[in-house]
Amino acid sequence: MKPEAVQEMLDLLYKSSTDELAMLDYLVEWARIKYASDSFSPTQIKLTEYINKIFETLTETASINTINLHHEIEENTSVFADGKMLISIIQNIVSNAIKHTEKGGTITVSAKSKNGKIIVQVKDTGIGMSKEIIEKLFTPQMKTLSETRKKNKGAGIGLLLVKGFLEKNGGEIWVESIEGEGSSFYFTLPIEKPLYKIGSSDGIMFDESA
Repeated sequence: MKPEAVQEMLDLLYKSSTDELAMLDYLVEWARIKYASDSFSPTQIKLTEYINKIFETLTETASINTINLHHEIEENTSVFADGKMLISIIQNIVSNAIKHTEKGGTITVSAKSKNGKIIVQVKDTGIGMSKEIIEKLFTPQMKTLSETRKKNKGAGIGLLLVKGFLEKNGGEIWVESIEGEGSSFYFTLPIEKPLYKIGSSDGIMFDESA
């Protein structure tokens, strides 16, 4: 076998392995919040510190495609949430935005307070999404996950994870998008410790019927 063919096979094997590991990481995190509720430790968190951490982590990936990352969040903005889950939430949404934003684009994170909650917006200048895609975005079907992974367009399991994390922290998520113009992901988190018991992630499930 020619060296070029061997290298190509090794590259494919490496890529397949890393894809499987990424999927496993998501599923492990999902299991953690679903079954290991004792590790859930929400506290008062300064939002800008976590945004900056994620930006530092993703700067190299964004720079490769000359994508500009910036935020417009005031220094004193805080939320009541589990720190590890908050990192996963922000990293998943921003990483997803980077994947779907073309070279020279911009991703902006902003926040505002309303009715005791912080509404965070992650806005990109990417390719946007159709209404059909948006409707299935947070309830991925097993068949769809398999097909999108083969096409290297992301499994969608990250957004499923994000939805579960937010529900666990008493928040929610939604998206607005225009094809060809970009998307805006919005999520909410409480500003202060809620008076009620914040929910579980039992609602996270796959639709295996399709």
